[in-house]
Amino acid sequence: MVAACGAATISLLAAALAAVTAPGSALAVPFLLTIAQFVCPLLFFTDLTRNPYFTQIALLNAALLAAAALYLWRQAFAAGGGLRLPRTEVDAPLAAWLAVCVLTWTLSYFGHAAFFRPSIRLEGLRAFLFTVINMVIPFYVAAWIARERGIGDEASPGRWALFAAAWGGAWMLFPQLRSGVAGVELWPHLWDGYGGLLWIAGFAAALWLARRGSLHDYWHLALVAAAVSAVYGICQYFSVEWIWPKVLNPYGGRAVSTFGNPNFMSSYYVILMPLAAAYYLEARGRFHRALYAFVFLAMEGALLCSLTRSSWIGAFASVGALALLPGLKERLKGDLQAHGLAVCLAVAMVLLWPQSAVKGHTPSVVGRVSELASIADTASAAPYSPLYQRVLIWSCAWLMGHENPLLGKGWGVFELFYPFYQGHVLDRYDFFRTMRTHANNSPNEWLELFAQTGLPGVGVNLWLWAILFSCAWMWWRRLREGGRPRPEALWGWAAMSGAFGMLVDNQLNVSMHFAVPGFILWWQAGTAMGLVEPPQGAWRQARIGAGAAKAAAVLAALLAAWGCFFWYGQWMREVRYFAGFKLLRAGRIPAAVDQLEASFRYFPNEVNEVYELGNAYAQAGRWDKAAWGYRAALNANAGYDEIYFNEATVLGGRLGRFEEALDYYRTAFAINPLSYPITGAYTQALLREPEKNRDEAIAALERAVHFFPDEPGFRNNLGTLYNRKGDRAHAIELWSEALRRAPDQPQAEMNLRALAAAGPRVGAAGGAEPELLRRSDRYHELEARLSKRDFTPETLALARQVAAWFPDSQKVRYYWGNLELIDGSAEKAVELLEPLAQAQPKQAGLQMNIGQAYARLGRRAEAAAAFQRAFRPRHRRAT
Repeated sequence: MVAACGAATISLLAAALAAVTAPGSALAVPFLLTIAQFVCPLLFFTDLTRNPYFTQIALLNAALLAAAALYLWRQAFAAGGGLRLPRTEVDAPLAAWLAVCVLTWTLSYFGHAAFFRPSIRLEGLRAFLFTVINMVIPFYVAAWIARERGIGDEASPGRWALFAAAWGGAWMLFPQLRSGVAGVELWPHLWDGYGGLLWIAGFAAALWLARRGSLHDYWHLALVAAAVSAVYGICQYFSVEWIWPKVLNPYGGRAVSTFGNPNFMSSYYVILMPLAAAYYLEARGRFHRALYAFVFLAMEGALLCSLTRSSWIGAFASVGALALLPGLKERLKGDLQAHGLAVCLAVAMVLLWPQSAVKGHTPSVVGRVSELASIADTASAAPYSPLYQRVLIWSCAWLMGHENPLLGKGWGVFELFYPFYQGHVLDRYDFFRTMRTHANNSPNEWLELFAQTGLPGVGVNLWLWAILFSCAWMWWRRLREGGRPRPEALWGWAAMSGAFGMLVDNQLNVSMHFAVPGFILWWQAGTAMGLVEPPQGAWRQARIGAGAAKAAAVLAALLAAWGCFFWYGQWMREVRYFAGFKLLRAGRIPAAVDQLEASFRYFPNEVNEVYELGNAYAQAGRWDKAAWGYRAALNANAGYDEIYFNEATVLGGRLGRFEEALDYYRTAFAINPLSYPITGAYTQALLREPEKNRDEAIAALERAVHFFPDEPGFRNNLGTLYNRKGDRAHAIELWSEALRRAPDQPQAEMNLRALAAAGPRVGAAGGAEPELLRRSDRYHELEARLSKRDFTPETLALARQVAAWFPDSQKVRYYWGNLELIDGSAEKAVELLEPLAQAQPKQAGLQMNIGQAYARLGRRAEAAAAFQRAFRPRHRRAT
């Protein structure tokens, strides 16, 4: 009976959907754009896809493709046929930009080694899909609506507010009414009875409110989504969560709301805040003003909760641009009391906004700004990473562009090649060693363009933005001239103010290259350009017959159908990949392999999916398949050092293909010279044939000694190579330093004693230091005493002496601290053992000893914490 009811419900919904989305239906376009404007910013899963906003991306792209195809279809099959495309002032720079993208990508593809071409092809596909779907399509669809439908009749703020309050408030009952989710099956993760009904009802109500399809309708859809997500983000910030079982805190107390990333959320509000302010200024009566003021202040609050300073600057720029609106003073004179209250609330929120209630790095707004003072603190041991990580990315972007200023590295390949440039910078400049990061894009739009498309890309985009802002200037002048200006000028100015704020934001951010914020940016830009009629006329009439127009429309429909199918496959790939990812970490290897292979069948060229499939094969002992998986992952994106490392490890350690493995180790080391496992494996691979690889091994070990000065093995091996080369003085220097840093490592001592026993000939070349070897003897005496449980004052005195000789040895410090504790000097023991305990929280014996020292000093809370760490169960990962 339940199954029959469910089938009937789905059948009815499918029939209603077909009726609404039929090409001739008046609701077809509003249906698709309600998905884009209302559903996509709010639909959010945390346990369905690893990328929590991937569902938004897939759904948004499918909706936009369908909307564009539907627009062309209606044009071609209408009475009279033919195609009309909206003409805008930026048509020429947009076309030039697309040409630059195609040219630079093509030259990049053929200009790089064949090894990189599969990755360039896939990264280029991703970039071109974004450029067309998230930039060009929303721009022209918005311009078409602005021309065809206009601003529309005045919206009813009360109805929209009632809908937002009722629908948003209904989610507060979700914790009590939601269904439980278990296992990896898709449907329980995707569908919840109460949540599903809320979405169906909410979407139906939003579609009904926006059924006329005017700009006011779509703007109110966006403002409702912004208000609901903003209130939810503020609640997250203060540790109030009613959607998910626990408070989401992936960014240290920074709210993410329904966007998955605080930087995306904040940029979304930067664009829409001027729009809310414009509605506030145009509202009739205090009640309507209060509604729009609430929306604006909610977005401001969520923006503050994001702790994204670049977006704060962007919001100041966007709202500041709107504040330049001519006649603003006259508009504000009507109700000074209400306007003054709104302004005071906005300013007070900035100055008094508190810290987040979520655990993590949670400064207040003022604290977040005051952090910037540490940039000038040259005495600080740790540089200010939020800035200098950006400097690292900017440096790599500049190197990419400087390599070929005329055409850059190629459109869409920044993420692919960034790790190679970063590896070079990390190798050259120690300052950046703690700044290593992954970069999808450069957090500066102009460097992003310069790196990938060179000076032509920068120039074309400057041309595009110059035209956009010159149109805004014309609107400003029209408003300033007085009289009775057309209302389009106000709304065009508000839309372009948001776009300006986004551009300012992205001088330190990357959000305009991601789906939802990128879509709303180009929607606003297209809307603004559609509101102004260019001198050549509002429409460009395609000079083709009705038959050709219909053929073009059919082709567009087929491409849109392919695109929707493609994004469905991408979404299913991501779902199956994440299920396999979780199963693999739970040790359920066969089930993980099944899910990851299913993901591969949906789309075989996504780097994370194929990499995890290789890991699953490796854990299952299927080494040939593992090597294939890692190679396939490199075809998808050849910029990840861990993939090269794993491929080399399987090839060399399991399949005996040592020469191939060495090539992969070389690349992994070039990308990430700071990785200890990579450096160790690479140098060991070179030392398999020390005579053949001697010079390369010496160069690699020199860098290893530089990056890992406390690792004696690198110094020992480097000394051995220099000794074989005949440079015994250098070898002795390296072995001696290795012994000073780690007297418990026997190899350096054995090498030095062998040279000392060789006689005066060796001594003439420098010789081993007799005093160092005598000190090493005293270290061994200390160990012998401790093995016999000799904890006498004489042993303590010896430990103090040995510690003075070997100050860098943690083992000697450990011995000394334990002896001080036995001797009754708990305070000295804490001084010696505390740094070690902090560095080694899983060392049970060390935690017990520091706990005893704390207890003797009466520091009970610290003692209890140390004992808990000592007795914490150690879980072994299932294999």
